Amino acid sequence: MNKAKVDKNFRLIIGMLCILYHSLLAQNYLSYEVKDGDTINIIDKNGWKQGIWRTYWNDGDLRSETFYVDNKKNGLEIIFYDHPDCPEQEAYYKNDTLDGRLVRYSKRCKKEFEEHYIQGKKEGWEIEYYDNGIKKAEGFYKNGSLEGFYKVYDKKGRFAYESRIVSTDYNLSPNLNDTANNVVYQVMKRNQSKWQKELIVMDITGSMYPYAQQVSTWLQLHFSTDSTQQYFVFFNDGDKKEDYAKKIGVTGGTYFTAAKRVEDIIKTMNLAIKNGEGGDAQENVIEAILYGLKKVKDIEHIILIADNWAPIRDINLLPKVKVPVHIVLCGVTNGMKINVDYLNIAYKTKGSIHTIEEDIDFLIQNKNNEFFINGNLYKLKNGKFQ
Repeated sequence: MNKAKVDKNFRLIIGMLCILYHSLLAQNYLSYEVKDGDTINIIDKNGWKQGIWRTYWNDGDLRSETFYVDNKKNGLEIIFYDHPDCPEQEAYYKNDTLDGRLVRYSKRCKKEFEEHYIQGKKEGWEIEYYDNGIKKAEGFYKNGSLEGFYKVYDKKGRFAYESRIVSTDYNLSPNLNDTANNVVYQVMKRNQSKWQKELIVMDITGSMYPYAQQVSTWLQLHFSTDSTQQYFVFFNDGDKKEDYAKKIGVTGGTYFTAAKRVEDIIKTMNLAIKNGEGGDAQENVIEAILYGLKKVKDIEHIILIADNWAPIRDINLLPKVKVPVHIVLCGVTNGMKINVDYLNIAYKTKGSIHTIEEDIDFLIQNKNNEFFINGNLYKLKNGKFQ
């Protein structure tokens, strides 16, 4: 038998096998696709997804690839950017639940975030990276909660500062038995007589839940001697908006209340917490301040209750703030570095910085270019703290 006949017979056999294979598929599955030689996007007779599932961008580029067993994700799922052509996220699943490593990449195709899960709960190290590959931050999780402190590093890999312990459990009701360790109460007690016609703006993302109770405690004690209505804005960094969709000035997740009772702020805080889901570390601080200033006229002071660890997404909007901002920094202990974003807000608005031990209100009065704050040296260069 010559080679031409062998090739012809071989092609006939392969063709018949393909027909038989797809006939068997048709008997067992409601639908499927064949693309680039692979059988994908199978739906079985129960209506369940099976095997490899792929989605595509409008230009035909691969958008995602996921493996299913009985309608549940199992194994590696990869989500791709359209431009550039590289992964956006890789995650491992077991029975539709995160189980294993999850990695996110920047649009420069660099690894920017990594965390680990066991049966849907975060377990092990969470690490964030700069674009140059240097570690930006890290924290160790156990059974879904941060153990110890979250460490933050500069772009040269040098340790910068730590955040405090974060708990996902929260109680918003006042705790009148613990005011000695209540940074909000201590700062407000020392300064309340100086701050009239104030608007209180608070970060209510997950890391700040423990301090939400401190706010309700202070307000309960305040209302016992002064029934004047208090104005609050709580912000959760965009409700459940995806990080890529958060735009400067319109991130959202801001909630206003004119409180006459402690129950008013508890209700608003609960709503902000319920609608929020965190996301990246950056916060829409200035947007929340401007939102509150639109709600209430004749405000003379902003009291910002903030997470010292969290960087600010919308710091470029600061020139729009025309009243002093007094910043109550949560999670700051003796010797800990203060986030320069907050120093710059206080300096530019002629406001102040406050920790549980100290009121730092000399920034606008001091003509020096160097400041020792909380035991650390800061330099003022070109009108900004470095």
